[in-house]
Amino acid sequence: MQARIIRVIPAGSGWALESGSFSVPQQFPTLEAAIAAGWILAKRERAELHIHRRDGEVRLRAAAGDAQEPQG
Repeated sequence: MQARIIRVIPAGSGWALESGSFSVPQQFPTLEAAIAAGWILAKRERAELHIHRRDGEVRLRAAAGDAQEPQG
């Protein structure tokens, strides 16, 4: 079974949280706010959290069961 992935992605001047749980990405003013919301959702759904850079490359991947939460 493929792992569920939640992504923190750049969106205009802010950041967005993209997941199969909602049809439209949730918008956040800061990277930190998007990561916090993404981590909560990843824990609830036992998913992976992928945090992207402004250039679109993956900055960090973390599974909900990892010992440390990702930091912004």
